[in-house]
Amino acid sequence: MDNKYCVSLITLESHNHIVGDIERGVKVYEKGGVEFDGREPNFYWARVPHKGKAKTVTLKFSHDGQDLEYFTCDCTLDYREPPLCRHVAAAVFAIQGDVIESVLEIGQSYWFESCVTEKDTARVIGSGDLEVLATPRLITLMEHAAYTLLEADLEEGQTSVGTNINVSHTAASPVATLIEIEAKITSVRGRTVTFDVSASDGGGEIGKGEHTRVIVDEKKFMEKAHRRISAKG
Repeated sequence: MDNKYCVSLITLESHNHIVGDIERGVKVYEKGGVEFDGREPNFYWARVPHKGKAKTVTLKFSHDGQDLEYFTCDCTLDYREPPLCRHVAAAVFAIQGDVIESVLEIGQSYWFESCVTEKDTARVIGSGDLEVLATPRLITLMEHAAYTLLEADLEEGQTSVGTNINVSHTAASPVATLIEIEAKITSVRGRTVTFDVSASDGGGEIGKGEHTRVIVDEKKFMEKAHRRISAKG
């Protein structure tokens, strides 16, 4: 119906949703019968078939068309935080004219090992006095794990940039310690991907937290960065 929208299954799954209802929404969409009562820019009112009757759905797409900013359905009005139901999912599929798969998956992970060297220490980096793994270096390794996890599945000309990280560094790792770093996808909302990140050594966990990255077009991102600096010159 409108190919400017591209909300993938994994994005719908990343919203608070009724378990199994996204799959049921696919079946409702495939049976057909979703009708629309009106629309405004990025905003739709729909009637979705349900047991011989219809459920009224209201939804609003994000500006880039890759996520939902708002949705309601008759069947979830009693919820304090209404979850995404099969009727909302079916309306999304009907609007964009397809069920859009994603190469990314919730729970998808990547891990690697790294040995602490002198250049990784707080003393050398300047974040402290001791010859142990510096917190800024740990954060860099966690970001690298998340970046690497996404890199293989991006389209040509795309990359990802870190936008937020919140990490606790809970144990010290001296020089020559082998550490293991892991990033695991917990949410995909359009171009925004959230990860659980963690690290451990032979003594156990040394840090954990949450990291967010956004998938961007490399050329457009750099052009925007240069324009921002030029505008201040």
